[in-house]
Amino acid sequence: MKLKLFPKNEQELSKLFVLIFPLTLFLSLTISFFKNAYFTFANLLPNNVIFNYGFLDRLDTQASFGLVFGAALCMSFSYLFSKSLGRAMLLFPLVFLTLLGVVGTEFLDILVNFFFQNTAYDLGNSSLLILLKILVVFGLFSLASLNLLAKKEASIFASAQFLYGAVVFYLISLLIVRAELRVYSDIFLINSLYTGTHIYVGFAFIYMAIVHFLMTRPLGAILFNKTLASITFWGFLFLLPWTNSKYYYGSVLPNWIENISIYLSMSLVIPLLAFLVNYIKTIQSREENQPISPNLLNFSIILFSITMIFHMVSGFENLLPILGITNFVNAINYGFSGSLILATISLSYYLIPKLFGREVAYSKLEDIVFLGFKISYISILINNIVLGINSGYSWNAGANAGNPTIYGEGFEIVWNQISFNFSLNTFISLLLLGSGFMYLVSVLRAISSGSITTVEEMVYTNE
Repeated sequence: MKLKLFPKNEQELSKLFVLIFPLTLFLSLTISFFKNAYFTFANLLPNNVIFNYGFLDRLDTQASFGLVFGAALCMSFSYLFSKSLGRAMLLFPLVFLTLLGVVGTEFLDILVNFFFQNTAYDLGNSSLLILLKILVVFGLFSLASLNLLAKKEASIFASAQFLYGAVVFYLISLLIVRAELRVYSDIFLINSLYTGTHIYVGFAFIYMAIVHFLMTRPLGAILFNKTLASITFWGFLFLLPWTNSKYYYGSVLPNWIENISIYLSMSLVIPLLAFLVNYIKTIQSREENQPISPNLLNFSIILFSITMIFHMVSGFENLLPILGITNFVNAINYGFSGSLILATISLSYYLIPKLFGREVAYSKLEDIVFLGFKISYISILINNIVLGINSGYSWNAGANAGNPTIYGEGFEIVWNQISFNFSLNTFISLLLLGSGFMYLVSVLRAISSGSITTVEEMVYTNE
């Protein structure tokens, strides 16, 4: 295995991120496990003097939705963007430094909040770290735009479209976080728009870029319909950013924002159906036998579809008072992130023989990795949905009866009903951590001791 300190082309750069992604995923899953374990067993610790749960929760959010997101974006961008455009990247050294900056600033965010947990939050949204992120992502946006403009063909492949959209909305989400909080309602509005742009659109678009590549090139299949791909792109682009406000139903947000969010959530059925039809019809035209790793991609399609369906169903007005601001919202977020992680894992296994010249054995270790991730992500989705529904019903029932369930006997009754689900979250996060560790071992084993095969030649024109 040879890695150059300063890669000269997209192939060498992609090697670096094939290694970075398993490491960042393992770090994220470790933090997530400690967060859930601390919440479950905090009473066993003396006076909670070791950590603060709010600090661990913020750290987990930054690792799960920041660091892993950045690593997946850089890995897919470094390999898929040029391949989708059919030409070498312009100003490649700047692209290399910018992609490293994306992962580096997200990792720096975790370090700052870990070592300065009592003061980092007080820095606010105008901190230098946010400004540094904006500068780096703006640089990536500018380089991506330059490479798009340099393309001579009239059409742009779907993967490049989705990756470009992910970069644009990543930049928008950082600008939203940078906004000043003038009144109390700004907190809800900024959180809603940030989640809609960063998690919903950002994760979904990187996921779509990977799926549109893996369902065509590796299988020798032809994209069934470019129009359906365009409907998927523009449908999710215009609808997803506005669909999170409904979870703040009954808050200080204006009613028109909540109502628009409800209606647009129902409209997501159009791009979702376009995507599913295109995927099914495309893989039916494949010329090669399906290898093992795309089975994980197929499961990610199921997970993504279930997440989107629950996101749409939650828009029913009679359910919103029950589901708003509960773990049901977390289930949607983890559904999007889980889909992207499964697709990126599938992409990494595809890239190992192409970039490193080493075959993946697909032994029992890989079977355990795939099974572990499948069970974990479908379990965490269902468990948090059940947790959100149970807690929502209990809280609303207590409020309607005039006995709030946030303290006293009412809280004790609700906690007895939902405590099992929080304990189950800890077990699921442990299962995810184990799967992440075995995935890291599997990747390292494959690139160091796998049987030698032919390395893919990435030859592009600069015209």
